[in-house]
Amino acid sequence: MTTNVADSTWKEDDKLKEAMTQLVQQGLQRIEALDFLKRDFPQYPWSLRTLDRRLRHFDIFYNDKSVEVEDVQTAVGNELEGPGKLLGYRAMQRKLRQEYGINVTRDQVYNVMTELDPEGLEARGGIGAKKKRQKGNFTTRGSNWVNSLDGHDKLMGYQNSTFRLAIYGCLDTASRKLLWLRVWTSNCDPKQKHNVQKPNFDYLYETRVMAAMLRVDRGTETGVMATLHSFLRRHHGDLDPSDSVVYGPSTENQIERWWRELHERMEKYYKGHLCWLKDQGHYHPHDDKDRMLLAFIMIPLIQKDLDVFRESVWHTHRIRAQKDTILPDGVPNHMYSFPEQYGLEECGLPVTEEQLKEAATQSGVLTVPDDFLQPEFRAECERVLPDSETIRPHECRDAYIYLKNNFQL
Repeated sequence: MTTNVADSTWKEDDKLKEAMTQLVQQGLQRIEALDFLKRDFPQYPWSLRTLDRRLRHFDIFYNDKSVEVEDVQTAVGNELEGPGKLLGYRAMQRKLRQEYGINVTRDQVYNVMTELDPEGLEARGGIGAKKKRQKGNFTTRGSNWVNSLDGHDKLMGYQNSTFRLAIYGCLDTASRKLLWLRVWTSNCDPKQKHNVQKPNFDYLYETRVMAAMLRVDRGTETGVMATLHSFLRRHHGDLDPSDSVVYGPSTENQIERWWRELHERMEKYYKGHLCWLKDQGHYHPHDDKDRMLLAFIMIPLIQKDLDVFRESVWHTHRIRAQKDTILPDGVPNHMYSFPEQYGLEECGLPVTEEQLKEAATQSGVLTVPDDFLQPEFRAECERVLPDSETIRPHECRDAYIYLKNNFQL
């Protein structure tokens, strides 16, 4: 009697174990996890019973009863020192599962948060509460049919000039998955117009897939982006390239709703530290040196937290059915990867390396510096703070003050 090799080799497959662990930590339902495993590990036979058997073999559990409450308290306490203090217990549970590898139930996280931060938990209870619905609806054909791009200036302060901390992002409107987010010193300065296009170009170069259409506002920063998209879109011939860019106000952009989510669950934390530095006289918004010293501290710190929030909190949460939109409900990561499961289709269009190189040459997008600081300025910052990448969110004020007091240029 012969043995099926595929039935035995999976037991020694460390990549399979790691992938299954990550899918469980993301809180995906078993049938959703099965889609990813069939796609990424087609060499093995799959069914729900097979999945359960392999989870048991690897000792992977959706709810790990061996986790000590002290471990949960330590992780939650660590998050409450930073922007995690703005998260509700559902979002906190997702972050603990993915960032700490602690597979516990929402009730367990709720109990710990009630003990450590009862006032904060009660205050956050309104996040996500139902609000008056606006008229209108939004439809889509599927993943990468329309990518919504917009800038976010809440951290920049009064008239977008107090702090040099701007965010720009791109969202797939069907799945609501955030394709990229970038923090920079500006997202609307005409002199830095390529700083907005550069992360979008990098994303295209990495994935080699472009959206059928872009949705942007008529800001000064979007001209090059729209032109580059139309330039690449002309290769596909299914519509006039100029019709592949849809213009409209930011308030009607799909990504606008996500900015509110980000502000409530992460940005408020940093805004409190920024305002303290200004109000206490440590930071002067009209001093260029102060502005760039703050950028040196805050941009990588906020970018790191943005990436974690995007992957660990947003992409793995379950979007419920919405009355006024004809959009699927589910987990963004799963909806984006398997649109056919939701009656949609993959609408992305291929783009080649040669086409991207031609577009880069014509647009000049690759001429933009990769750093927001001058080399000499950065060198002096790194002399004072050689381990700046280890700064934690609650240390940002002290780090800025120390850097300013010891900066010698």
